[in-house]
Amino acid sequence: MAAPSDKTLADLAGKWKLNKSLSADVAAILALQGTSILIRKAIGSASVTLTISQPHSDEYRIAQTATAASIPGTTEQYILDGEWRTNKDAFFGEVKGRSQWTSLDDAKAKVEGQIDGSRWEASDDGKLILAEGGSTDGKWEAFRIWGFEEIGGERRYTQTVKVWNKEGEQVNGKMVYDFVG
Repeated sequence: MAAPSDKTLADLAGKWKLNKSLSADVAAILALQGTSILIRKAIGSASVTLTISQPHSDEYRIAQTATAASIPGTTEQYILDGEWRTNKDAFFGEVKGRSQWTSLDDAKAKVEGQIDGSRWEASDDGKLILAEGGSTDGKWEAFRIWGFEEIGGERRYTQTVKVWNKEGEQVNGKMVYDFVG
């Protein structure tokens, strides 16, 4: 389902389901990040949902669940202040990350041509959200740009992703979400 017009980057609270038919192959992204084939296959067959809450205007908590047996859910916190933080993730182990508002031009540079500015809807001040991070051991790094895009004639919440590893391999993709409440 398309994102309602009242849902913006300033108010993402709600449930968002990954639309697999409009999204990139998540398994390829997870493989580059070192997850096991069993986890990749399970996630590939699962329905993935984000439950987003916003305790403060620049803080997002995202609880990610998958409807497949034995896949643990994860909860991630994003504070849009540009400060690096570390935590232990169920899939990736020790990770580091930071989040901040970014301009459309900076977002385009981070994800190398995956963003067509004519289809993107930024915040009122022309910004998108940049979440960057990686494994603390340096095995992989990633950029994710959050925003709204017109896809197939409908307004959708998306996360455009670039992941690369220390061997120089890179995977780009886009996750497209349906608003479910």
